[in-house]
Amino acid sequence: MMDRRDFIKISGAAAAGLALTGCAPRADAWSQRDEELFGPKKTGHFSLMQISSVEDTIGNSYLLRTSGGKVIMMDGGHAAEADHLRDRIREVGGHVDLWFISHPHEDHMEALATILEDPQGITIDKVIYSRVPDAFLDNEPGSAENARGYYRVLDNTKQRVDILNLHQPMQRFDIDGVGILVMAVDHPEFESKGYNDQSILIRVWDDTKSVVFLGDAEIECGNAALRECREYLDCDYLQMAHHGQHGVSEEFYKTVNFRVCLWPTPSWVWEPGENSRLATYDTRRWMDEKGITEHHVSCLETDWVLE
Repeated sequence: MMDRRDFIKISGAAAAGLALTGCAPRADAWSQRDEELFGPKKTGHFSLMQISSVEDTIGNSYLLRTSGGKVIMMDGGHAAEADHLRDRIREVGGHVDLWFISHPHEDHMEALATILEDPQGITIDKVIYSRVPDAFLDNEPGSAENARGYYRVLDNTKQRVDILNLHQPMQRFDIDGVGILVMAVDHPEFESKGYNDQSILIRVWDDTKSVVFLGDAEIECGNAALRECREYLDCDYLQMAHHGQHGVSEEFYKTVNFRVCLWPTPSWVWEPGENSRLATYDTRRWMDEKGITEHHVSCLETDWVLE
């Protein structure tokens, strides 16, 4: 297994170079199978920023910008991250065209709720999410009131924002020649009924690359994705589920084809203590066994950018 120094060496060199292998177009040509699944090869292009936590807290936050200037957010982290997010959004014009929320835990949705209540000049066109049914919000008593509070913000925001609540999978959004496919939405039939396993799964692709965002998907959600949308999961860059620990199964990671890992992971999850119950080292070992050599870890690289 790579140690911390090896990961810094690989991901740091990649961030500095911009001519890294992970940013290059895929070697294989757009195939007939690709065309059957996704249509003609995309003509647009997007950059991606994996936003680091300002307080080394757990969280998940990505900013994508198309070559035409459209801005897409994935989650956002805790309220403590809101000022940092505002700064990053201002740097690309102060406007978000699409903001996706994977599920209603505070480390994914609280920053958006904070910005909606106090935008400080930030404007948002559309928020897309899949609302956890109220009937089982109380399955997580410690999070239920927070989740209801975030939903109240969406329901009652005074900002001119289009709120889109998805309950049908395989819905597609195309923006500036970039494809966005929401592969999975809420699964109220799951036995666990935990918010993590209600995460929406999203594939984004352009003329040279593809990224799959897994949110905090755990085993049940990942297994459902393998059954229901396996052919759409292969990608260049994969966001590691649940910050890289206790997420999807080993079978999921070893079945899906990808070549670069994106870790939205604080230092204390990346290197859990000796008595920790976190399973990060298991996931890192699986990646070693799979032969993945390029990793971008949010606690090791500050706001890493893929051009």
